[in-house]
Amino acid sequence: MTIKRRQYLVKPKLQIKYLLILAAIIVVSSILIYYMFLDSLLNSPGMDQLSAGAVKNFIRSYTSGFFWAILGFMALVLIESIFYFHRLIGPIYFFEKVMTKLKDGDFSISIHHRQKDETIELATSMNEAVTNVRNAVSEDRKKIDAIKVAIDSGETDKAKHLLSELTQWFKIEQK
Repeated sequence: MTIKRRQYLVKPKLQIKYLLILAAIIVVSSILIYYMFLDSLLNSPGMDQLSAGAVKNFIRSYTSGFFWAILGFMALVLIESIFYFHRLIGPIYFFEKVMTKLKDGDFSISIHHRQKDETIELATSMNEAVTNVRNAVSEDRKKIDAIKVAIDSGETDKAKHLLSELTQWFKIEQK
């Protein structure tokens, strides 16, 4: 199963939710930083010697510079976050598709990953699990065919023995 993941908003509701949370954190942090620095600048030595017009111009310049710096920083962080979320949420979306296929009984799939994905270990583990299940099912089908042959030929002891070996790979505690 080869699915190219080039769409950056594969789960738009989830990704936009996290982008809005990140934007809110940046805005709240920026407001707090703005007022903390403005307060420390206005209370610094020598500010009381400036005229009211000079202080007003200083505050206007400070506010304008701060606003543009934060706007640029916010744009940079949000754009980078889209790419980061693509490397994190994209594979999760792909895993959901893989799990749907597995749920439907399609074990012919292969899980791939991209070099920059954040879930490489998970993709590798899932691929190994699918391969193990695929091999076990194949072996069990061969055993079932051998059981059918043993039953048809009247070898019930051999059939019982083969039946007891069936699905030995499936680890489950019985109570």
